[in-house]
Amino acid sequence: MPEAVGKPDTLLYYAGFREVFDTHVETLRVMGGDTVHLGTEPDLASLYELAAGGTLLPALLGFFQGAALVTARGLEAQTLVSHTVKWLRMIESVLPQFAAEIDSGDYGNPSSALGLFYEGIAHDHSIGEEGNIDVSWNEPMHDLLRRAVDQGHRDHSVSALVELLRK
Repeated sequence: MPEAVGKPDTLLYYAGFREVFDTHVETLRVMGGDTVHLGTEPDLASLYELAAGGTLLPALLGFFQGAALVTARGLEAQTLVSHTVKWLRMIESVLPQFAAEIDSGDYGNPSSALGLFYEGIAHDHSIGEEGNIDVSWNEPMHDLLRRAVDQGHRDHSVSALVELLRK
């Protein structure tokens, strides 16, 4: 995001020779203060940008869907911001647990079972109909949930979706 350039908390990834990074780190911090060297493999910066950045558009689309829904009822989108921020903080709090499940490959002790998300598919569609909003962008996620249930993951952690994302 252009407005993030030069901010002290803007995260920028770098990879390659550590000596070169160390020599120029203060200059690099001018573009973003949260400057991280990930390792010597030259593609690590782009790998992590894609891996972490993959949450941006889906999160924004979720907010835009909510904004379309509340504004269709005559409410202001601004009224949704604080609630969305709390959801984002909740997501932040569960990421370490999900990462541990993914790293271990053990999805059998879920705090949030995949089946719960699967059961919500019909609700997503009904909200779209009731609010007269387009929720078709959810369909790839719904398809992933359906396939996960078909493969026996209903009672596993939602983090088991990573197994379907791997080819």
